[in-house]
Amino acid sequence: MVQQDAGRLNNILTHLIGDRNRETTALLAVLAELLDDEPAAQLRCREELAGRDEQVPQWIPALSQVDVYRAVRRSDVLGDADVIVLGARIDGEHELTVVVWIDHTTLSGIADAGVVPKPIDKFLARVTERSIDTDVVEMSLADARAWIENALTKPTFAPETERWPLYRALVQWLVRRLPEGGEHRWQAMDWPEVEELCDRFFATDSAAPFTDSGHRELLLELLDDVRDPLRWSAARVEHAIGSAHQYDWIPLEVALDAPDLLRAFIPFAHAQSGIRDELTLRVLAGVDALRSSYKREVLKEAEYWGYLDAG
Repeated sequence: MVQQDAGRLNNILTHLIGDRNRETTALLAVLAELLDDEPAAQLRCREELAGRDEQVPQWIPALSQVDVYRAVRRSDVLGDADVIVLGARIDGEHELTVVVWIDHTTLSGIADAGVVPKPIDKFLARVTERSIDTDVVEMSLADARAWIENALTKPTFAPETERWPLYRALVQWLVRRLPEGGEHRWQAMDWPEVEELCDRFFATDSAAPFTDSGHRELLLELLDDVRDPLRWSAARVEHAIGSAHQYDWIPLEVALDAPDLLRAFIPFAHAQSGIRDELTLRVLAGVDALRSSYKREVLKEAEYWGYLDAG
């Protein structure tokens, strides 16, 4: 655990120890089971519990017998996030659904997590009713472990929720009880496939205005990302053209075409990935909103580096 998280955990424990009631006793008992990778914090919880003459619910000591029996990945169709959903059963009776949100808008770290005291099938049925723009895939438990462990190593710049520092211990504890040997293969296309995709795009009428050989190099730069090149969101557009990008090997007049090139490519890509037109139009509106500012910034950088003629 990083020092910042350890400090938060110590503050949480201090607060719980100073508040003596049945609820905090139960929570300390839960943490005493979960913090098996933090021996000092675990000992602190157990010493406090030993000094409290209170009963805790029977399911808490049974946490060590948790059975995680199902894993599902819910992916945003535009590629901004994956949500790993784990179905667990405690003491053969109490159902629990654990939800881990992986944010791909920056570095694919965990932005949030949550726990729902109901079976996973009921949870999934409820959220499916409210979201049509999501792909749902069954996962092996080993793959779920690989995905979550990979995300735990990544920083995230999304605003941290109040829940995540507390749920981190639960997620790490639960993941350690999943089988090892899974795979985390998130990159949708290998580089030769991306190059072939570019070739197909430039063979369409939509690419007719982009005749310079540098346009292909520019599109490849825009697609140089582990994310699926067939899925574009407003956040991904912002990352791609939200600021000026100077490519020394691409002519300035070609670099200025990046917004227009994306505006032509995104409908082509979304048509192949089955993304509905309404979502595509929203993303294109984001491209239009950034077009002028992007070109101003590119010209400003070009002037600064002396790429513009003195005249």
